[in-house]
Amino acid sequence: MHFPVMKLFSNKTKKKLIAEIEKLEQKNNELRKQLQTTFFSPIKDLSQDDYELLINEETDAVFKGNKKGDFILVNNYASKLTGYSEDELLGMNISNLFKSKILNQQPLRFDLVLEGQSIKNKRHITKKNGETILIEMTSKKLSDGSLICIMQDLSREDILQKSLSESEERFKEIFNNAADFMILFKLNKKNQPTVNIANNAALTALNYKIEELKGKKVSDIFINETESEYFKFSVKLMQGKRVSFKSAHIKKDGSIFPVEISAKIIKIGNEKYVHTVSRDISERLKAEEKIKKSEEKYRLLFELLPYGGEIVDTKGIITDISPGTAKMLNYTKEELVGKHLSAIIHPEDMLQYKKKFPLLLQGKIQSAEIKMLKKDGSEIIVIRAGQPIKNHKGKVEFILTLSVDITDRKKAEEELLAKNKEIEAQNEEYAALNEELSESGRKLTGLNEELLIAKEKAEESNRLKSAFVSNMSHEIRTPMNGILGFTQLLANPNISEEKTEEYIKIIVNSGNHLLNIINDIIDISKLDAGEFKILKAPVNITNLLKEQYTFFYSYKTGKQKHHLELILNIPKTKKETIVYTDETRLKQVLSNLINNAVKFTENGKIEFGFTIEQSNVIFFVKDTGIGIPKEKLSDIFERFNQAVVNTEKLYGGTGLGLSISKACTQLLGGKIWVESVLNKGSEFYFSIPYKKATVFKQKPLINTNLHLEGKKLLIVEDDPLNFAYFVEILDEFKPEIHHVNTAVKAIEIVKDIDFDLILMDIQLPGKDGNFATGEIKKLFPDIPIVVQSAYAFENEIQISYDAGCDDYITKPIKKDELINVLKKYIQE
Repeated sequence: MHFPVMKLFSNKTKKKLIAEIEKLEQKNNELRKQLQTTFFSPIKDLSQDDYELLINEETDAVFKGNKKGDFILVNNYASKLTGYSEDELLGMNISNLFKSKILNQQPLRFDLVLEGQSIKNKRHITKKNGETILIEMTSKKLSDGSLICIMQDLSREDILQKSLSESEERFKEIFNNAADFMILFKLNKKNQPTVNIANNAALTALNYKIEELKGKKVSDIFINETESEYFKFSVKLMQGKRVSFKSAHIKKDGSIFPVEISAKIIKIGNEKYVHTVSRDISERLKAEEKIKKSEEKYRLLFELLPYGGEIVDTKGIITDISPGTAKMLNYTKEELVGKHLSAIIHPEDMLQYKKKFPLLLQGKIQSAEIKMLKKDGSEIIVIRAGQPIKNHKGKVEFILTLSVDITDRKKAEEELLAKNKEIEAQNEEYAALNEELSESGRKLTGLNEELLIAKEKAEESNRLKSAFVSNMSHEIRTPMNGILGFTQLLANPNISEEKTEEYIKIIVNSGNHLLNIINDIIDISKLDAGEFKILKAPVNITNLLKEQYTFFYSYKTGKQKHHLELILNIPKTKKETIVYTDETRLKQVLSNLINNAVKFTENGKIEFGFTIEQSNVIFFVKDTGIGIPKEKLSDIFERFNQAVVNTEKLYGGTGLGLSISKACTQLLGGKIWVESVLNKGSEFYFSIPYKKATVFKQKPLINTNLHLEGKKLLIVEDDPLNFAYFVEILDEFKPEIHHVNTAVKAIEIVKDIDFDLILMDIQLPGKDGNFATGEIKKLFPDIPIVVQSAYAFENEIQISYDAGCDDYITKPIKKDELINVLKKYIQE
């Protein structure tokens, strides 16, 4: 048997290893011979235990068969060898394991075996999966006339031999091609090591040939400290443990270089060896030294900083401060280390800190002017900068912050600013008398020009406001005159029914006109006060535009504009477009723009609709009206501005609509713009984010009359006006109405009264309506509960359904909507 790895050892070691292998092979052959001899002994002479042992023998397959070759007994390994189960084998003949071609070439000589001969040969059998393997088969007749056959798998030996050879080659390749320096020291009887073999990396690094290096002592290739380290760790080495330490290699020319060593004793045959793996750490030590010097340098700079400096970890915890910070804030280092930055940053500036700190963690330098708190609670103003410090992997490890106290400078600037204002005032008075202050005079001239521009703007604003107030007076008085005048006319007892209807219609239209004016003024006030709210929910903009078309078609007809064509242009798709936005504000902007188009267009056409462009919905309103002068386009969306001077006298209006529309659009997350040519027409566009949404479909209404006499209704509502509104609507149907204003009271009252339906508000004091719904449904699951919600958010509606409600209606609630939902759940 040939082992290539033997080349790595001395002749003496080779002989010992070969002798050991030969002994093992001899022992194996003796055991195999003994096993076969045992099988060929008369089976009746074996004990039951020996018989079972032989049958279940795990190294060779054993088959017992009759004179025809049919299997009547097999051991476990027979199944492993052939791939057939024991049951399958017991229904087979030995010839089934061989291909016809093999049997033709090597017939099974039952005749010779039955005559008493023992036959041993090599042949190929076919496994269940079709694989062909080489076996050695021994056959003999037993004393009871049956036949026994033992098959030895020769393919295993080939595979093992091949694997062993490959492993040796792989070991040799890894050993010689390893980047680290590997040396195998042989230990003598006194456990003194000398070099036996070394890999290519070690030979190259030390500049030796293997013949030169072989036999060298540890002290020849390692500095003296290494030998002492070896003896220091010899106890651990002798225990079979691996030891590691730093040292230095001695090259052939006597030069040395630092290494990191790992050593372990291994045994090959009866010989002991020390296997060492060394790695050159010259560059690493240089880098470490460089880092150390750099750290010392920056530590010195940090300590000598004339201003504040802190080192902060990625969670905002202070890990170190400079003497400058300690002095600036009157803290000791021990008092601040371990605290969060919020301990020294003024609460007013914490919001700014929370915005900027995540940017620092992203590796971006940040700076800001903030207030810091001293130990006694007093404030200082600082310019503060943060520098992210990254590790070798590019990840921010900590933040270095620098703070410069500018409190005195700020005070000086304020004093200087006050002084400058004083000087400027003096310069304004004495400019003509003091030529030395000419520079200040020029500044004053510029200031005067700015004041003049500001004055003109103020005058323009006052003119617009005056015009607005005058126009507002006219706009308010006009519908008020209609309301008051025609109300007085209605008091005439002799007025006809036809005239009464006409006067009522005028009063209602005047009231709506007045309401629109008041809504504009309220919206402007809300905008100024920051109380203009946006309430988003799923909105079907396809239906919304269709509703606008229907309304304004009637509206323009009522304005006697029969020659004005109204066109609705929306995407032609099967699905309706539903977005997440504020329906009221969207309708407000659309109505405003379409109303203006109808107002300022006598003939031609008005086209409105929407398109979807990437992540935005673009709405448009185009007309062929009077248009807007070019110089007015930039101011058209400002308050109190109208496109053409005195248009309010001809067309009416407050001059606030487009300003409100602009604010609505911006709050919805979009923008508004206009393109126009005077006397040709205008095209208004505005965008909102295209956020898809879905709308819950309500149950179909049941077309029956509502009968509530004798029915018990519970209204859970904390707002007295909303309750009064429900009572007013339901009064004509004469139900028995009960009222509570909290969730707890609602749960208690249903225990005493058998209600036919519950109207449940969500926003209640204490526990909300959803809680009450869930508790009531646990007690009385058959009571219909209709939730009334102030918003139509999809998630809020789903929460109510999950709580157990049967239906929902959204505020503001119309009379028809309330009656229809009651029809669904209360029948005769």
